[in-house]
Amino acid sequence: MPNVTEKTSPGSANSGEKVNPIRRGAQSRVPLKAAIIGGGKSCADLLTLLSDERLTRLKMEILGVADPDPEAPGISRAREMGLFTTGDFSELYNLPGLNLVIELTGSLAVREQIIRTNPLPVSFIDHRGARLLWDLIQMEIEKQALQVESEKKLRQFLESAHDVIIIKDLEGRYLYVNPAGSLSTGLSREQVIGRTDFELFPEPQARAMYASHQEVVRERKTRFSKDRMRIADEIRYYDTVRFPIFNEQGGMDSLAIISRDVTEEVALQEELRRNKEYLENILSNSYDLIITTDTEGRIVTVNPAAERMLGYSRDEMIGVCVENFWQETESRREIIRQVEARGAVTNAPATLVAKDGRLVEISLSISLLRDAQGRVLGTVGISKDVTEENRLRKQLLEQERLAAVGQTVASVTHCMKNVLNGLKGGSYMVEVGLKRNDPKLTREGWETVQEGVDRISKISLNMLSYCRDRKPVPVAVSPYQLARDAVELVEKSARQQGVALTCHGAEDEIARLDPDAVGRALLNLVTNAVEACKEKNYGPGENPRVDIRVERTDGGIRFDVSDNGIGMDREVREQLFKRFFSTKNYKGTGLGLSTTAKIVAEHGGRISVEAEPGKGSTFTIVIPSEPQGTDGETCKP
Repeated sequence: MPNVTEKTSPGSANSGEKVNPIRRGAQSRVPLKAAIIGGGKSCADLLTLLSDERLTRLKMEILGVADPDPEAPGISRAREMGLFTTGDFSELYNLPGLNLVIELTGSLAVREQIIRTNPLPVSFIDHRGARLLWDLIQMEIEKQALQVESEKKLRQFLESAHDVIIIKDLEGRYLYVNPAGSLSTGLSREQVIGRTDFELFPEPQARAMYASHQEVVRERKTRFSKDRMRIADEIRYYDTVRFPIFNEQGGMDSLAIISRDVTEEVALQEELRRNKEYLENILSNSYDLIITTDTEGRIVTVNPAAERMLGYSRDEMIGVCVENFWQETESRREIIRQVEARGAVTNAPATLVAKDGRLVEISLSISLLRDAQGRVLGTVGISKDVTEENRLRKQLLEQERLAAVGQTVASVTHCMKNVLNGLKGGSYMVEVGLKRNDPKLTREGWETVQEGVDRISKISLNMLSYCRDRKPVPVAVSPYQLARDAVELVEKSARQQGVALTCHGAEDEIARLDPDAVGRALLNLVTNAVEACKEKNYGPGENPRVDIRVERTDGGIRFDVSDNGIGMDREVREQLFKRFFSTKNYKGTGLGLSTTAKIVAEHGGRISVEAEPGKGSTFTIVIPSEPQGTDGETCKP
């Protein structure tokens, strides 16, 4: 390092002005053990220069080189020299004795990553600082032939360096300060040269600076430190290296100080620390279970909520395959397949098994966990314990179901009471007709009894269909034949009442449907259509009719049941599928169409209606040919 006095001039050696030579003695006995980040041509050249025997006095040892390109010139040169090489610069920090990192990439992003990850005992020189090191080495090589020119170049770099560079004598007087030092302290070179810290700074600060100075003078060794200084009412932070300068006789005659202003880096590290604490507080205080896993599914981190929820300690869970805590391992694998395809899955239902065997129902949101380069590290999952919520929901549904059953029973009981009255009247007419030997009265009573039996049968079937929790059982059937069967069941009574029934469709069409359920839904629609025709007074030339049409569409199998009966207005259409809604007064229970809608929903299909008062109605059902098996609501009010 230079031994610069106040009279030293940065001018040309040919100006005639005497220039004190910049001398370099033996460095500290403790060598710098450095690693290089960036394996470009500059790295290869630097390794070549440092291997020169003339530079052994630098006491610098290169331990390793990092570059993502395994064929980079510097990486290749390092391998030839037997040095440690890697694609991940963070692995350099594990090298024994490492105390200096040299960055040669010129990348601001790499520099920011180094700032975030660089261990405190390891100093850091970026590509701009490396320029100084590079030229120091060059000047050492050319020293014998170009001593004066080297001094000039060194001074130019000292003057242009972004780091603060200071040289003091053994008593602590300033011999040299570069422009960066003047800018940092707010003092001109003229104000500094020849003075001590006690003449320039407040006493507590000067005392600390002098103590560091004396430590190097006393021990004659390089010292690294983290310094905190108040300058112009502002706290600044520096990474500082202090080292002795020896003369040619081996005696120490001055001290060099190189400081880098790391205030912004310290602020960034403090912000990172606060963010880390903030995130750790969130994880620690979150009521939800939070688990991260590696790419093999082994647990990496768990939060306290996971310990409380599952009853295992953190040590019992770390490193264990997360599937060990799932009731069904295949369900997690299916979720992971979805995560890999879409990146994340939210609110997926799952069941975990606690340490005591208790089942814990969760709502899981899980996504891929990536590093800064976008590489997948594993997964992060956030799970909400919904065991109690599900229990309460099931309890509420059960209560609603029981209430609905009670309401249904009350409604049906009222309807059946009317039917029973009709049965009593019919049976009385039969009894009287038999006693009087009156076939007409007997027949009329028997027809009344049969009508009552049919109504009770219909009410019972609708009630069972509506209240029963049933999933479709699809088989290969003819959709046309299902419609034809429904027509045949009501055709006789419809014909007696003057209603014509027609059925159209491809008889050889086959689809997978639940014949019992779909047949029941079609029978309800056809029966309603016939009754709608019975309630209308037709004019001349108009006859009651019901048309059923079956066809295959892109959405599945479509059934259209049309009639030219009384029709309905918008108000009736809006209430049509609600439970217990009926336009038939005491003759209806209001379960027929709601049962039909439930059957269609169970098949994953849809039902719609078009109607106009006085002109008729058309009910349309579209059912996928392979039922989706969606659970319908069971007796839900």
